[in-house]
Amino acid sequence: MAMMVKNYRRTNPDSLHDVRDNARKVAVLYSVEVELTRLVGAWIARTPELPEKLALARVLYEDADHARLLGQRLLELRVAEARLDSLRRRTVPAFKTLEALDDAGAFFDQLFRVIKPTLLADYRRHLDAAPPYVDEPSVRLMRQIIREEEEHLEAGLALLAERRRAPGGEVTYAQLWDLDADDGGFTVDEWVGREPGQLPSPVWPAAVEKLRPDEPMPPYPQGFDEAMRRCVHDLVFSETEALDIFGRYAYELGGELPWQFTFESARIAWDEARHVELLLNVLERYGGEIGAFPAKAPGYEEYVRQPTMLEKLIMVNVIAEGEVSTDTQTQHREAFRELGDDLSALFKDYEMADEVSHGQFGLRWARWLAEQTGQDYDEAFARARRALEKFKSSHDSDGESSPIPLLRLGVDETGSGRLVNVSAKRLVGFSEDEIAALSGAAERTIEDASI
Repeated sequence: MAMMVKNYRRTNPDSLHDVRDNARKVAVLYSVEVELTRLVGAWIARTPELPEKLALARVLYEDADHARLLGQRLLELRVAEARLDSLRRRTVPAFKTLEALDDAGAFFDQLFRVIKPTLLADYRRHLDAAPPYVDEPSVRLMRQIIREEEEHLEAGLALLAERRRAPGGEVTYAQLWDLDADDGGFTVDEWVGREPGQLPSPVWPAAVEKLRPDEPMPPYPQGFDEAMRRCVHDLVFSETEALDIFGRYAYELGGELPWQFTFESARIAWDEARHVELLLNVLERYGGEIGAFPAKAPGYEEYVRQPTMLEKLIMVNVIAEGEVSTDTQTQHREAFRELGDDLSALFKDYEMADEVSHGQFGLRWARWLAEQTGQDYDEAFARARRALEKFKSSHDSDGESSPIPLLRLGVDETGSGRLVNVSAKRLVGFSEDEIAALSGAAERTIEDASI
């Protein structure tokens, strides 16, 4: 019987990091990914063009995931969990410089020509110093991170080349972190979003006429093709404002809540970006184009007006996503099936599944926040409901008859004409009494078949 010869790798131990140095350097990378998550979240709503917004949404989620993975590894390397909290409360001058920029193109340039290449180089340096066998967990997660960072860099540089943007120069390398310094080059007790910049309304493509919520939209088209294009165009920007909102969650709320909240917010922002992409696909198939109609951002602007984090969460996630959007996406799915558009119906079924998880997020974190702060959840819910109803009543709903069966944005989203997806409501976490109240005024209810 042949003996298997094991080929153990032989490496010069002088070039390898020990557990302590490994943890210190992973902590540097962790702080960088945390700050990048907040920074990218800040810039999504400030970035006008959709390709850049959508690229940043993926970066947001994957950077948040990198921080999650690195945080888990730090705990395995015997770093106390309380220490992780402090690692999320430090920054470097480069990030504060980029937070304060007033040019989205300059931010995008610096992110992909300076920040991401430097981060990628540090990951590779760290990987080269990983001792064999014992540090394979670090090797495995860093290979995943490096692959995704390479994809970020490729996508970002391609967009910069497409825009023909010449390299800028806001950030210097002296302002960056230092993987080899004991303190990583960070300033403690300062971070991106500690005093978040205000943005009353998101920035959208120059080709789109963005109206105030109180400005009337033009009359709804009566021909089928044009009505479909207008409807889908409205829905593109409904999802875009949701993307902008959840980017702001990661930016302005992340410093006050556990990191898991920021991570989940980043995932929802990426979900919304994918919803924009699926609707751009639908818009193109129906012959539409961005900018053919005006658009509004009433949901974002109402979110900004909510006085507390708790009311923001309830209005956006519990009510708008968990209650309303699980129904509207179901009705869109059924309408596309009625039209014989099976591809759009498939897209919408996936979108409805996302809305369930968004509602679950809202219920879980709103109740957690109420418990932590001593606020009365029911009173906050009532205030958020009143604010949303007031906003809806002032929103131009254009209730004329339509040649399409698809529910139009702002039309009967909460009234008697809507369908209620009862099974989706149960998955979100609403009680049977709450579901009965939500279903009482609806035209019909639906139970999705269980899988």
